[in-house]
Amino acid sequence: MATPKSVLQSFAKGLRILRRRKIVTNLLQEEYLTDLIHISTYPTIDPLKANLAGKRVLVVGPEAISQAMAMSYARAGASYIAIGAHCDLIPVTAHVKKAAQEAERKPPRVLSVNLDIKSPTSIDNAAALIQASFGGIDVLVVDSGALEEAKSAAESNLDRWWDSWTTNLRGPYLVTRAFLPMMLKGGEKTIIFVASAATQCVHTHEMSAYGTSMLAQLRFAAFLAAEHGDEGLLPFCIHLGDVSTSVSAEIVTNEHNRSMFRPPSPMTMRGKRRA
Repeated sequence: MATPKSVLQSFAKGLRILRRRKIVTNLLQEEYLTDLIHISTYPTIDPLKANLAGKRVLVVGPEAISQAMAMSYARAGASYIAIGAHCDLIPVTAHVKKAAQEAERKPPRVLSVNLDIKSPTSIDNAAALIQASFGGIDVLVVDSGALEEAKSAAESNLDRWWDSWTTNLRGPYLVTRAFLPMMLKGGEKTIIFVASAATQCVHTHEMSAYGTSMLAQLRFAAFLAAEHGDEGLLPFCIHLGDVSTSVSAEIVTNEHNRSMFRPPSPMTMRGKRRA
């Protein structure tokens, strides 16, 4: 009978073989996880080629990324688009409707929802509103990110450090917990968390809360798949690349990290293909 020790030994032996054959890479060496690195959009994901008529989408987040994703769903023909954030959403609503018009799609029903990612009450109220307005959702996108001050763990501010965990993990958990019951009743059952490459590396300095909370978010998605995969749930964590946002602006205040967010050159791609 296999023992825990023998299983670990077999796993370690197999991993060493795979690494020698370059089938897997050592994350401590911070290799890229895919052979093809995209630096721009490409035809396969062109929203104009999709047909999401009848689909109901909720995008949560105040950043430009979430606004751009809502606009892409409009270009893809989604019929119902809700945008949840704790900020002025009137301009975003107008941009989403314009995106659908320019793509020659049927105008979607766009709903702006006052949603505070840190407030269970706010999130539960948003879920009730969307259930009443759309009858449920097919796709849930959660773009929730916060970064602590650029300081080592020893020098960090307790409240700022823990706020990263509150926003990056507790927030997505609260949103998922509120909307998952209605999603499991039918539809596409797709959840997309906008995560970060910080889940896979420690090469960025003085951002231990951001890196660990994003890694926990990735693991949370894996648990959702394990718990509800047989019911058709498809949870994803995606990294969109080095995009200029309020979070990335905080990251590059650290001199070491600034060098990590320069556009990659052929010399730094280590043989990877670019597209």
